Amino acid sequence: MNTKKIASIVAMVLGIGMIAGCTQTATTGNDKDDQGRTVISVGHWPAKEGAALTKSNQQKEEYEAENPQYAITPDTWSFDIQTFYSKAAAGQLPTVYYAYFTEIEKIIDNGYCADITEGLKRAGYDGVYNEAVLDIISKNGKIYAYPTDSYSLGLVYNVDLFEKAGLMNEDGTPQQPKDWDEVVEFGLKIKQATGKAGFVIPTIANQGGWMFTPMAWSFGVNFMSEKDGKYTATFDSQEMVDALQYISDLKWKHNIFLDNALIDSDEYYKQFALGNIGMIIAPPNSTDTLKKYEMPIENIGMMPMPEGPAKHITLTGGYTALVANGATEDQIDAAIKWLEKVGYGFALTEESKLTIEDNYKKDVSDNVPVGIAQLSVYKDDTQIRAFSNQMREKYANINLNHVKLYNESLTDTSIELKPEEPVCAQELYAVLDGLIQEVLTNQNANIKALVSTANSEFQSNYLNNLD
Repeated sequence: MNTKKIASIVAMVLGIGMIAGCTQTATTGNDKDDQGRTVISVGHWPAKEGAALTKSNQQKEEYEAENPQYAITPDTWSFDIQTFYSKAAAGQLPTVYYAYFTEIEKIIDNGYCADITEGLKRAGYDGVYNEAVLDIISKNGKIYAYPTDSYSLGLVYNVDLFEKAGLMNEDGTPQQPKDWDEVVEFGLKIKQATGKAGFVIPTIANQGGWMFTPMAWSFGVNFMSEKDGKYTATFDSQEMVDALQYISDLKWKHNIFLDNALIDSDEYYKQFALGNIGMIIAPPNSTDTLKKYEMPIENIGMMPMPEGPAKHITLTGGYTALVANGATEDQIDAAIKWLEKVGYGFALTEESKLTIEDNYKKDVSDNVPVGIAQLSVYKDDTQIRAFSNQMREKYANINLNHVKLYNESLTDTSIELKPEEPVCAQELYAVLDGLIQEVLTNQNANIKALVSTANSEFQSNYLNNLD
């Protein structure tokens, strides 16, 4: 199963614009070719010569040989929020296209994807999806998307600094801060023992808002509400004030933040990799970035997000394939078959075994940290999930006890998994960046007034402009 698309999810900073106001529009074009084969167009096809295009063309050739009733038409268009809605309204989407979890609700509501429930049943997918992921891809009991990758944010920690602060257990597992107050306590111990920052979040380029969002949720913040398709900003609240006060206190009261409070994601991961920060919020594949800064693998650990005053929650994201509205049953069947061919299916085949093991072997040979589990789109009792877990443990180059708490948390139903906000998520992150920057650079910031102004401006500048 391909887990590498997560990197593109984490790295994306999309400027989400207005949502097209049109309703259902079917894709255009003939679904049969002159040989009577069902034809599907597949988006995100590599446009340039190279290994990716060679692999896709080979998979196409094999797929058509194995399924002579189907044919693939490559389409190089990839999801882009700036072009998607106009393309969808004109009925010009590929039969199979990809989008992020954040877009699923809007795509379904606008009628730009097909109901694939019956197609999944025909292919044997009943009961295989992780319930948290199933909630995201479904509406009114119908499934509209085929999830390919998912992740959830956790707390990444520096094992060396934890050891020096007396925060590691004898078995190699870390002590787990149960809530945000204990994060401060742990941070103070790290600062006192090593002189390093205890806990930090980024603050620039939407990254601060992204990492702060699940913290705010855990304080009880609701960022927006929806009624009859209209969205209202709702974060002008005491819960939001409390969450921002917590961020302010990290620097001005507890002094466990970096001296430079204005840091983008590159500097965030660089300072952590260099051993200057004890704890950060990050997705599991952040270890790829830490490798870039040559952080020793033995110093990388991960555990679940702490609880907040209101709830125990973390942010989940992911990537899905969708079938354009208007596709026939045969096209839906062909699309599912194609997605299985390229490695996203739940069935454990010899081909999928080789793909999974080869991916782990390559990571080890490239000195990429291996051992942290990804949130699976499939239930843990599916064969492919079990095999992937087995291979991850076989090829682990991270001390598995250093990541044990996080790996186990992925099956902990007491931790709520919530996708990003349904509309204007990136704009919201930018607004939150500004709030975080202000409270970290101005000790006397009037947090209540800042929150009230930000809520009003987010409503007038963004939510009121949704079409």
